[in-house]
Amino acid sequence: MANIMMTDVCNLRCPYCFANEFVNKDTNEISEENFNRAVDFIVGDGSHSSVGLIGGEPTVHSQFEKYLRRLIEDDRVKTVVVYTNGILLDKYWDVICHPKVRILVNCNCPEDIGEKNYERLCRNLDYMIETRMFKKNVTLGINMYQQDFPYAYIIELLKKYHFHHVRVSITVPNMEDGRNADAHVYFESMKPRMFEFFHELLSNEIIPNYDCNKIPSCLITEEDVESFRKYGKNRYIHEHIGRSNISDKIVKCSPVIDIRQDLTAVRCFGLSECTKQDIRNFSGIRELENYYRRTIDAYGCNTVYSEKCIDCHARLVQKCNGGCLAFKIKDILAMRDFSEQVVHKHAGAADR
Repeated sequence: MANIMMTDVCNLRCPYCFANEFVNKDTNEISEENFNRAVDFIVGDGSHSSVGLIGGEPTVHSQFEKYLRRLIEDDRVKTVVVYTNGILLDKYWDVICHPKVRILVNCNCPEDIGEKNYERLCRNLDYMIETRMFKKNVTLGINMYQQDFPYAYIIELLKKYHFHHVRVSITVPNMEDGRNADAHVYFESMKPRMFEFFHELLSNEIIPNYDCNKIPSCLITEEDVESFRKYGKNRYIHEHIGRSNISDKIVKCSPVIDIRQDLTAVRCFGLSECTKQDIRNFSGIRELENYYRRTIDAYGCNTVYSEKCIDCHARLVQKCNGGCLAFKIKDILAMRDFSEQVVHKHAGAADR
């Protein structure tokens, strides 16, 4: 997946913001020339046919509608995914509700965004889903960002619109003081509330699907698994839960390329400080993805947070990297630098 960061500006200040290195630090928005370059970079080599629009809040961009129409008219682009808080969607109904467009709404609780913003979000969901009949192209999501995160509001929304799936993500600390910590400690602290939430979802025939930061399977006990087995008796869940990554033990991620307004790309926002690359130095999106796989991802399973990971079979066969790479990015970079030193050392010896 590759995304274009339309603007640094956001109309909210979410406490868990993934992109807090950039968001609301400036008023930058991508120019038409750079937007077109970014699109060509993503779909030009034929390996990708989907483009994501992110921010900040992408709908804040002064030319959002124009740029979205540009993507809709591009035959190379099969799908456009708009990642939005949903508050400003009512400015763009004709273009938003195009068959090519998918809307992922990060639903924030009214306590975080204010009652007026939440009411506007709900009005927009009403119109988009019930009046424009656009439900099949809409996904609701929640970011679980603290040990007692609220979730009653999104249960209410999911039930109101008869959604049977929801996108979920455990946010991770993306500031310096969260680096090189034992991710398992953090995930364990989030687990009780998350499981409470999942029980509530499944009891309402709603299946969660992790977007990122899936909890490592070693932290899930047989007792935990047993407590969820009862939902397998539900016909809908039994038939559909296999489509959700909640049902497997794989905990790893692939590069998600986020392209900024100046055509600098990052591996993902969680690693933005140390993975910046100018897309003009690469032939296309596949080449950049391979660069990140070699320089970042290759070391993900070769660095560990805790003793649990050392002899873990899932780590050894690359089914689990222990959780978000942001926790151990310093170790990853150190291992990469050491590896490069070995390469240069042996190359020098061969020359002699």
